[in-house]
Amino acid sequence: MRRGELFDLSELRIPLSDKRKDAALRRIVEAARLGAQYTYTVKEACGILGIYRDSADFLIHSYRLDAIAVGVICRIAWYSPAEYILEPGGDVDEAFYECIRCRHKPA
Repeated sequence: MRRGELFDLSELRIPLSDKRKDAALRRIVEAARLGAQYTYTVKEACGILGIYRDSADFLIHSYRLDAIAVGVICRIAWYSPAEYILEPGGDVDEAFYECIRCRHKPA
């Protein structure tokens, strides 16, 4: 708990279940594959990852989420939340190609 807080908010956050992780990862990869969305706002990334804004700011400042800042506008690259969702040994490229393989199986 940080200094100045009355209680620890991390106890209230529900961690991502395996089903929700898979759904979020598929959504991110599919949007990038179709060219629909390559960057996310901090608020969108918080919703995908199930974290608070303060946690997202900490992850950005500690270089665990790749972000692009232009003035006061901050955008997070599509692969960064995908890397955060995957297990530490996971690979974003492998998840991306797995999504493509399962969508486009030869008949």
